[in-house]
Amino acid sequence: MKNVLLVDDDSIFNLLNTKAIQQTGIPVAIHTTLNGQEAISLINEYFQFSRSLPEIILLDINVPGMDGFSFIQAFQHLPLPGIKDVKIVMITSSDNPKDVARARELGITTFLTKTINEAAIRGVLN
Repeated sequence: MKNVLLVDDDSIFNLLNTKAIQQTGIPVAIHTTLNGQEAISLINEYFQFSRSLPEIILLDINVPGMDGFSFIQAFQHLPLPGIKDVKIVMITSSDNPKDVARARELGITTFLTKTINEAAIRGVLN
């Protein structure tokens, strides 16, 4: 079973994404947080209690507090084994080329446009 972490301040979006993930039929454990700081805390909790890190993080760029870019930078500096194996997928409604360029500079190679559908999420999970 894969662990998936959704990071988005929109609870409706988190619900829709959860349903899209479940509709794939791929066995996953889905966790949601509303911003980058909550996500970092949850990831530290995974490690502290010897759980596995999420294999995939679906990350919105524009969340309050610690935004998606700040989250990526903080995440990449966590001293956790296997952190480089975690795939971060940026999910955004922005089509700003600067956002894409900045994400690429941080090592993000996969982008999805809100709202994601079952086919898009299946591609990410497989």
